[in-house]
Amino acid sequence: MEKIKKFWLKYVVGYSNPQRYWNSRWKSDLSAEIKTGRITKEESEAILNLMTMHSCKNVLEIGCGKASLRYALPNYLGLDFSLEALEKSGLDTFIYADITKRIPLPDKSQDAILSRYVLLHIPFSKIENAIKEISRVAKHVVILREPYGRVKKHDQPHCFLHNLPKLFESYFDGKVEFLGDDMHIT
Repeated sequence: MEKIKKFWLKYVVGYSNPQRYWNSRWKSDLSAEIKTGRITKEESEAILNLMTMHSCKNVLEIGCGKASLRYALPNYLGLDFSLEALEKSGLDTFIYADITKRIPLPDKSQDAILSRYVLLHIPFSKIENAIKEISRVAKHVVILREPYGRVKKHDQPHCFLHNLPKLFESYFDGKVEFLGDDMHIT
């Protein structure tokens, strides 16, 4: 199945270079976040409550896009590997990096790490390194709004549904919290 996905992404979607692909989507205003970019009050409150429950004073959002949570969360820092997204975010301070390679922050430097619909775009061959980097930088909690297992609406060629609980269990000694109702393993 991964070979079919890679072929489809490379030749049909033009995803052979994910960074170029996402830059072009942001540049052309095609990102789903541009269309749907509203964060619900319930979602931002749930994230804030988890941060409070785990005594978090700062948060790093992986794949922050336009950084729509920057005003709702304390000491917010956004990271994206799309420079186009970061330029549209309005953030004064941000991190331009690819989490499948290295997050340029010290170990355990962020109380909370937040990822919303980012990890599902990372191919199976690169997800382990991304999880290791997130786990290295996270101090208390990793908050995920990510599908995992078999979820019909995310069963698409550009989505890679990883067993996130098992991956994080191998590398992170803190707490992993999931948000949303579209996540399950079958």
